[in-house]
Amino acid sequence: MAWEKKEVKTMRIRVKAIGALTTAFLLSAAITLMPIGATAQQGQRQPTQEEIMQMMGPMMGQMIEAMMDSMLTVIARPETAQRLAIFTKNYYDALIAKGFSKEEALKIVTSMGIPAVPATK
Repeated sequence: MAWEKKEVKTMRIRVKAIGALTTAFLLSAAITLMPIGATAQQGQRQPTQEEIMQMMGPMMGQMIEAMMDSMLTVIARPETAQRLAIFTKNYYDALIAKGFSKEEALKIVTSMGIPAVPATK
């Protein structure tokens, strides 16, 4: 049970980190997309949409890579596999309890894959 609490705490920290990265990205995008008068000095032109996308591309790539690396680190742990197995068995049993046949429940569970982390608010 102690490792489960530690794992939940670790997941919460990672979700908060992903939220912070997302906030940083959105803030930088908002600053980049501000009207000319708010960000540019007289005589400077506002970057085109294509230039903005080229500037943001590398940052987005780094954020996605960091999120994927974090997710793979958690998924690779044996205790995570144990927790996913418990979830999958509980989900299968719940489907059967709600009236699905064993075959239908198995098809639903196998088509689901690894559950995703819900988006943060």
